[in-house]
Amino acid sequence: MRHAVLSLLAAAALAPGAFAQSAPGPLGLTADQLDDADLIDPQGRDIGEVENLMVGAKGDVVGLIVEIDQRSPKPDRRVQIQLSEARAVPDPTDPGRFNVQTGLTREQLLARPEAR
Repeated sequence: MRHAVLSLLAAAALAPGAFAQSAPGPLGLTADQLDDADLIDPQGRDIGEVENLMVGAKGDVVGLIVEIDQRSPKPDRRVQIQLSEARAVPDPTDPGRFNVQTGLTREQLLARPEAR
């Protein structure tokens, strides 16, 4: 099944019935809260950040494109995760902000194909 990739800025500009900048959307977060949210592993370690949204055929957000940090000289890698593989958690270092936590490890994510 193919999904469209929608940048967070584009998602914020959609019609009122779609994912809006100030209305809760995927994972109960707004576009502003998801934009560059840190991606953390099951132990709470920072492993990357949210880059874009994956949109299904019905216009609903079905997943996220995340950028996984790699150590130099390797470039960072962008992969897809499904919403069912993620949850929003408060950022303990920045009140009012949220991280996106996945049950997957950095190694499991890096084993996935590169997102396009």
